[in-house]
Amino acid sequence: MDDLPTVCALIPVFRDQGGISKTLEAIARDPFPYDVVVVDDGSPKPIQCPGQAGIHQVTLLRLDSNRGIEHALNAGLQRLLSREYRYIARLDADDTPMEGRIARQAEFLDRNADVGAVGTWAKCVDDGGKHLFTLRFPTGHKEILRKQRYVPAMLHPTVMIRADAIREIGLYSDRYKTAEDYDLFVRLGHKYRLANIPAVLTEYIVSNAGTTIAKRRRNLVSRLRIQRDYFSWADPHAYLGVARTILFMGIPFGLLIAVKRRLWQ
Repeated sequence: MDDLPTVCALIPVFRDQGGISKTLEAIARDPFPYDVVVVDDGSPKPIQCPGQAGIHQVTLLRLDSNRGIEHALNAGLQRLLSREYRYIARLDADDTPMEGRIARQAEFLDRNADVGAVGTWAKCVDDGGKHLFTLRFPTGHKEILRKQRYVPAMLHPTVMIRADAIREIGLYSDRYKTAEDYDLFVRLGHKYRLANIPAVLTEYIVSNAGTTIAKRRRNLVSRLRIQRDYFSWADPHAYLGVARTILFMGIPFGLLIAVKRRLWQ
């Protein structure tokens, strides 16, 4: 245990051997020491992973059936929390942590003991790697909490979370399908400060065939439920956030991507 790294990266995957292989190849180039736990969420053809990616030890957990990302994440968290890592870095299969990301986030949490989670800005690309737009999130705690009345103010695959914060607030909830990250960020923000590093340190895939489109409406319904469950009658942004979510239910996904490409270059 004395040699255990401070950080462990948690990567859920379902039916994406190519994506997890790509992400592990990027991890292998990172000289900062951390472990990796990959959770295969019941893929029909079992995911294969090497036991080592560069200097990083890789552990593969295979679930017997596909129950959804929140269950895969919780299975991984239970393994991580039992091993006393200090920080948990989130990644998704096919996404790429850019050089220095994990080290910068660990250093940030070392210097800011009141911060429960820190994210980064993200370069969004299509399935072919073409740049679409850049996600630039607010960096200060108050600004993050205000934005979270509308949408998540952190991108899930960019965050690093303090393990003790998870122990305090609990694991991912299965009440909000495809919006388990939004609920976690809201709960974290009630107990800890939140932050984003104002640098593009993650490459994020916006897939034409993936979860982003296929589950968008379910995500909006779950977002609306979270906004309802954590509603603040005294905050005008709570009302505006609900209105925004209802409005976005009627806007085609393709139109949103086109607008983001024009405005967020």
